[in-house]
Amino acid sequence: MQKILFPNGLKKAFTTSYDDGCYDDIRLMEMMEEYGIKGTFNISSQIYREEGTKPYGVWPRVTLSEALEEYPKHGVEVAVHGLHHRDFTKITEPELYCEIACDKANLEMQYGGVVRGAAYPYGSYNDKAVEALRKCGIKYCRTVCTRDDFAMPEDWLRLFATCHHGDKRLPELLDRFISTDFEDCRMFYLWGHTAEFRRDDNWDVIENAFKKVSGRDDIWFATNIEICEYHKAYQALEYSTDPRSHAIYNPTAKDIWVEVDGKAVVVHSGEIINS
Repeated sequence: MQKILFPNGLKKAFTTSYDDGCYDDIRLMEMMEEYGIKGTFNISSQIYREEGTKPYGVWPRVTLSEALEEYPKHGVEVAVHGLHHRDFTKITEPELYCEIACDKANLEMQYGGVVRGAAYPYGSYNDKAVEALRKCGIKYCRTVCTRDDFAMPEDWLRLFATCHHGDKRLPELLDRFISTDFEDCRMFYLWGHTAEFRRDDNWDVIENAFKKVSGRDDIWFATNIEICEYHKAYQALEYSTDPRSHAIYNPTAKDIWVEVDGKAVVVHSGEIINS
């Protein structure tokens, strides 16, 4: 029997997702870099703080110049959060496509590359929003719904997180994730807004979480898109019809690890193996 494994034969992945392009993203990214954590920042590209102003209030955003310096410097993923952060379920279809496609295009011009991820503004979504994201080339989109079984998503465009950083169960969930010897691949997905740390004065919550997982060699630390694309590449593997040959073909550009009869095996890009 074959099962997916993460790179280097690992069974656990850890990722983060933070919304709104808040000024306090800078502090979080510095902390992530210190502890070896990777993650994704979801930005509404039409909503930046005015240049030349200081961060103020409980929910300050970055300026465009701050954003262009800080996000690339820390090597995080930048993803769509709606051009003007409008509720995807309460606008017309043309407005919906503009919110997604124009935000995607702006982020690509601002930060380079091809943007493929997103998070729903206000966590609000429906089938029309999902289809619009798909047609705009978005590969995953995070909701604000949570699941605590750490299972891989059934639908990446209706992506559930493990928990918000303010969830009182966070330490317990982390302990369970770390201590459990899973039979198959599991993902811990942590989300929030960095302005909440400013508002609630609780930066220790996220630092304690990072300390708990940091440096472990049994966890793959990755951005949202890295995990999504790896999972999709695994799902794209092709198999021989005759079970006696046990052949697996990897048509993707990624090396994919699988567990076959209890043994970790890597199927290199473009390779056929007989498992």
